[in-house]
Amino acid sequence: MLELAILGALKEKPMHGYELKKRLSFLLGHLWKISFGSLYPALKRLEAKDAVERAYTVKEKTRNRYVYRITPKGEEIFRKLLEDTGKSSEITDSDKFSLRLAFFRYMEPELRLWLLEKRRNYLAERLEEMSGTGKSRYKESDSYRLGLYRHRQELLRSDIQWLDELIEQERKQLLEKERGEGSPRKGEKGGEKLLLEGESLEKATPIQA
Repeated sequence: MLELAILGALKEKPMHGYELKKRLSFLLGHLWKISFGSLYPALKRLEAKDAVERAYTVKEKTRNRYVYRITPKGEEIFRKLLEDTGKSSEITDSDKFSLRLAFFRYMEPELRLWLLEKRRNYLAERLEEMSGTGKSRYKESDSYRLGLYRHRQELLRSDIQWLDELIEQERKQLLEKERGEGSPRKGEKGGEKLLLEGESLEKATPIQA
């Protein structure tokens, strides 16, 4: 996950380690506490894969800092990591989903829509469990626990509403794209349907927790 985050940040511009750490903390917010102890080993791994390179050095105060930039091979690795959505945890794990969401603009619209719908379905199932079966199975008299339980439900409802808005936005953009492009011109591909794990979007079933 950290390598994906580093490559995504370096797609914006070359950065030295300290600048990169600040940028990742801004992008990911509360998700991770990025430490230099994890950042620099990850940069070394990416450098060994020819995914990043030291472009030049800048002098700050009393030390020189290496400025890293993404390479063409790094661009390819970033794309593969970003589009690797085969595991259910990419949908069910909030941190993994949020990381991918931070770089959504680099994804194809069809894949963005697929991921949003899968995440929305997963959260809707969680909410249904808590509101229905879960409520009858676990009767709770402690007012604090009940308050926490209701708070979790409200968070789920809020996330679902937010995802509904994103899904509607993606659908509108896809519709505008289809209307604008029309039929593919000579030499261009068109009419392809996104397939993930052998299933089309229409046949995809919600991922279980």
